[in-house]
Order: sequence, then C-alpha cells, then structure tokens
Amino acid sequence: MYILSNSEMKQAEQDAIEKRGVPSLILMENAARGAAEEIANRKPESVIIFAGKGNNGGDGLAIGRLLMAEGIRVKIIFPGDESRATTDCKKNLDILKAYDADIEYTAENAEPEKYDITVDALIGTGLSRELSDEYKMLVDIINRGKYIFAIDCPTGVNSDTGAVCGTAVKADETITFHLPKTGLMLYPACEYAGKLNVKHIGIPYTKKYNTFVLDDPKALLPERYARSHKGSYGRALMVSGCDSMAGATLINGTAAYSSGCGLVDICSTEHVRDVIHNRLPEAITSDRSNISLEKADIIAIGSGLGTGDESKKAVEYVLKNAKAPVIADADALNIISGNEEIKALTSVITPHIKEMSVLTGLEIGYIKNNLIKTASEYAKKYDTVVVLKDSRSIIASPDGRVCINTTGTPAMSKGGSGDSLTGVITGLMAQGLNAFDGACLGAYINGKTAELIEKEKGAYGVMALDIAGNIGRCIMTL
Repeated sequence: MYILSNSEMKQAEQDAIEKRGVPSLILMENAARGAAEEIANRKPESVIIFAGKGNNGGDGLAIGRLLMAEGIRVKIIFPGDESRATTDCKKNLDILKAYDADIEYTAENAEPEKYDITVDALIGTGLSRELSDEYKMLVDIINRGKYIFAIDCPTGVNSDTGAVCGTAVKADETITFHLPKTGLMLYPACEYAGKLNVKHIGIPYTKKYNTFVLDDPKALLPERYARSHKGSYGRALMVSGCDSMAGATLINGTAAYSSGCGLVDICSTEHVRDVIHNRLPEAITSDRSNISLEKADIIAIGSGLGTGDESKKAVEYVLKNAKAPVIADADALNIISGNEEIKALTSVITPHIKEMSVLTGLEIGYIKNNLIKTASEYAKKYDTVVVLKDSRSIIASPDGRVCINTTGTPAMSKGGSGDSLTGVITGLMAQGLNAFDGACLGAYINGKTAELIEKEKGAYGVMALDIAGNIGRCIMTL
C-alpha cells in the first residue's frame, strides 16, 4: 500500500482537478460522505464538529450537513475568520447557514463531553510548525470529547514526519483520504491517530509512489523447490559474537536458518563456537583469525562483535575483500562510523537511532523526528539499504524507495531482537532476495513473529531467541 507525503497528496488532488476535470467540491463531498458513513456507523445521537477555515474545515462542515440529513443533532464550532475561508469551505458554510445549522464562531462555550462524538476538522495535513496558543486551547477542548474522530490528520500532527507540534488531538479514529499520509504511520503520530480508516474520494490510482507499507509479504518469499538441496538456498557467513556476547551469534544463526537459509557458517571466537556446537549444531564454524570469504553468498558482520582492534581489523578486511553482499549491524556500524572509506562498501546496514546518530553525526532528537529523511539521505549517499530501527522501522533504498514497517510489539524491546532481524535478512538474501526486498520482508517477518509469540508468552516474556526460533512459524501464516 502506497503512502503519501502532504505535497504528493496535494499534487494528486491538483491532477484530478486540473487534468481530469474533477471539481474540487466533488472531491470534498466524496471525502465528507466517506467520513460521515464511518461516524454514523457508531449510531450517535449528537455530534460536535470543530471546523477550521481551510479545506479540512470544509470537509468537517460537509460532514455536519450529511449527519444532519440522517437526523443526528449536530453542533458546529467555526472559530476561524470566515472572510479568510477557502472557496469550498465557505460554500459549505453558506449551505449550513441556509439549513439553519447550529453554528457558533467561538469555542468559549463548547462542551464536547456532552456529545456522543467529537470531530476534529481544524487543520488536517500540512502543519509544519508549532500550534499557536489559540489552537492549543482548541486542541485541549477537543480532547475532552467522549469519542474523537480526526479528519485526514489529527490537529497538531505533522503529516510528513509524524512529529507532534507542541500538542495534538488524541483521536480514537482518524479518517484519511485517498491513501494514508506518511506521518500517520510513524511514532508518535500513530498513537494520536488511533484507528486509521482510508476512504476513497474519486482520485484514480494512476501513479506509483516511493513510500509504501508492505501489504503482500507472501509475494516476496523465496520459492522452495521439490528437487533441491542445502546449496539451493544459499550459504551465509556470520562474522559475529565475542566471549561476552555469544548469544548474539546464536540468535543470528538461528534466525537465518529459520528463515530458510541452506547453510550458516559462524566465524567467531572459540568460546562462541562452543556455544554454537551445543545450541545450533546445524551450523558450521570457523575461527575468526582466519576469515574465509570465498564460499559465502551473503555475509553478516557486527552482532556482538565488540569494537576492539581485532574486531576493527575483521570489519575492514570483510568489507574490503568481500565479493558477496555484506550486512553490517551493531558493533560493525560503530567501527565503520569512523572510517569514511568503507561506509559505501556495505549492502545493508541495520542501525538503531543511537547508532545512526554515531554514523551521521546527527542529534538523536533530530533523527527521531526525521526518520525517513535521515535514512533516505544516508542510503543515497553511501549506496546502501538502510534499515533504521524504531517502533516503526524505516527501510530506505538508494533509489529513493522507502518502506515503513508496521509489524512488531513492545515485547521486542530487549537485547537480541536486532540480532534476530539481521539473521532473518541474511537468510532471505542468501536465498536470492535483493538487499531492499530482503530488508523489507525481513523487518516484516521479524516483527510479525514477535506478535505471534507475544500472544503465547505475553508482552513481558518474549525473548529474542523465541523470535529467531519461530520465524518459520510466522512464514507459515503468510
């Protein structure tokens, strides 16, 4: 499913109006009708609508008219300057006046808590700066409502970045139009949007966009053939682990095998190899002092590796000599952050926000509010796929494509979940998926597996090795 930025949505509307001849009022009416149906489905007796002076407000006013036609008691709060209303907003306001609608031009006496449903149609998309004191006051009033619908985007949310501009409406449901807006898929905005409903408004799907949510993961799964052997599904080399972090390697290898990889070669210290012999006997092992790259179809390096001199030498050697794609994770990222020469030698990197800050020199707060921009710029600059890990991870390709991963759970907030992700991506790429598809599908499966295990063990009890060992179960559900 494609996801649109604010500018892309405006362009889609403009194309429909100017190139296809669809009147803007029809688009507004279609939007209002879709939203009114959702609101009416809750069978309210009374609805209060806060409408701004822009086209989002026009949507709200049209919604009010349609609900009135259903016999629902509607109150309109229109705190904007009527003379500054957009043409379509003013038209809908005039129609409501002609129907003797209950309209107030100040929120001073608004009492949303006395209505079954409150509708936020103040601003919608396009907000990029902190709300004024007047709008903060309106947001506080709206948030007193029993059940809140936001139209297109909750007031106070940046629909491109997902940031909250000072304060925001905390909606129970958001009804957005044509396609979801980018920011609504990201934190913290997705917590303010509540349940997301997408309504079609008559704009044809004539264009492919760069940003999307993976809604057909099965289509990316590598095939399994009746006549095959371990060599049919790739050989992965994992240069990972150290004496104090053997678990990272175990999780890596387990996830790679569980995702279908034919053979996993663990290159690590003697202690780590002993752990692998006992816990993952399917793997073969080799000594890190003699790294052999020739037979690998895919290489993953960095999970639990450490950042000592030996680890630095290993990372530089692998990146400079590998013929196969290299996935860099964890400690490998910290090592390459100080070596500009080798940053562009990776095929995939999997940083969390702090690691991305080290890689880029950007502040953590900036990255949190600019996930897509940060990941996309790095991907393009260094010609590598970036999996920027967060509650909603961003997978960015050097060619400009971006996938927002929506699977996962707070149960994953434990050490090792990222090692499982690296293992899944490695296993999928070993089977022939390209870097971007492997990263998109890997993030989806890793998160989805955690959701499955959470149902059995609860939000507190999920371990990273549980995720890694149950990847195959998740794939079965696809």
